[in-house]
Amino acid sequence: MVYVYALCNVYYDSFYLKGLKELFSSYEFNVDKFPKFRQGVFAVLIQEDELDVKLIIDSADSPCIDEDSLKWCDVYGKVNYISSSIPEIYGQRVQPIGPSFGIKIWSYPNSIFISIMNFIKCKEAISNKREFFANYWRQNKRLPLECYQSSPTADDYVFFAGSIWKNERMTNLARSKFIEACKKNNTIIFEGGFAPRNDGDNMAFDNLVVSKRYSLKDYLKNTKQSTIVFNTPAVLSCHGWKLGEFLALGKAIVTTKHINILPADLRNNVEVVYVDDIELIENDVKAILQNRNRRVNLEQNARTYFDTYLAPKSVIKKLLYPDIIL
Repeated sequence: MVYVYALCNVYYDSFYLKGLKELFSSYEFNVDKFPKFRQGVFAVLIQEDELDVKLIIDSADSPCIDEDSLKWCDVYGKVNYISSSIPEIYGQRVQPIGPSFGIKIWSYPNSIFISIMNFIKCKEAISNKREFFANYWRQNKRLPLECYQSSPTADDYVFFAGSIWKNERMTNLARSKFIEACKKNNTIIFEGGFAPRNDGDNMAFDNLVVSKRYSLKDYLKNTKQSTIVFNTPAVLSCHGWKLGEFLALGKAIVTTKHINILPADLRNNVEVVYVDDIELIENDVKAILQNRNRRVNLEQNARTYFDTYLAPKSVIKKLLYPDIIL
């Protein structure tokens, strides 16, 4: 049987719940079989055939390790992995799993039913009831993983929409340079820019802010059509959801360097194009736009990387069977 800690964050961890379902066909939410973890920990106890494994998946933006979870588990999958953040005694237990993103895994009625059942199971242990229920609602507002597939792109259209972060100066700067490079390129139609901040402080990027907010469906539709996409580490230099989404969509990705370790390196000019200097990002954009064959190869390799290393079932399988050859 596969047991999932009933206080997990279903908004962030829906991706891995899907992987468990694909690999084992079913799982059961439970609280009694686990220690008194804090709310939001994604803990799994697998007692299935020859397997008897305690699994933690940590999708937090921070590279810090939850030591209580680490002491309990046999294997600890970490999205934002930096080896210096891992206690040396537990080094082999922690594995980098790369970026994921929120997906819808239940219908609205099922989300309500499961949230109520899990609330009843562990209501005394819930530290934030509002957040607990909100995460089920947020999960339901996402799109199923099946929507994230490769599709034909337009040759002369580029789309980008992203946030302005209060404390992430380099993220904002890199995004602004990409937007400016696309706006200056008269061979393409550029759509998008920065989303306006709710507090009205657009951090001196007002000229790059769009007046509209894109729904998730429109964001995905426009991203699929975009000839190229742009990625940069986001909050706390984390692997943002954009990187996982772009790889799943099989996009030609222009990206700044990653701070956190991936399960396998993304190779420059194979799966992605790395920007050496954001002041010269315009050259990287032009180079891809002018070479359709190169773009198509990047697209195919990006999707292959996702299927091999980042797809939900692949992540779970690699954590449980680390010796398998991918």
